[in-house]
Amino acid sequence: MRRVLPCLSVVAALLSVGAMAQADCSQEIAALRSRIATLDDPVKQRELELLLAKAENDNAAGRANLCADDLQHAQQLVK
Repeated sequence: MRRVLPCLSVVAALLSVGAMAQADCSQEIAALRSRIATLDDPVKQRELELLLAKAENDNAAGRANLCADDLQHAQQLVK
């Protein structure tokens, strides 16, 4: 029992960190989605839409690192 409790606390901490990362990714996706219309170039708009769709898929699958990478590329398009 003494060995199980520390393991459970580690698992609980990892799950809470994962949930926070997923919420952050969702908020960032929503913020960037609102900026699609501000782009003048239709090619960049389409690329941003595709990147955000990929970020949503990665986020839904629990791949926070990939979602963050997708969002970083999307941010570069918006600049």
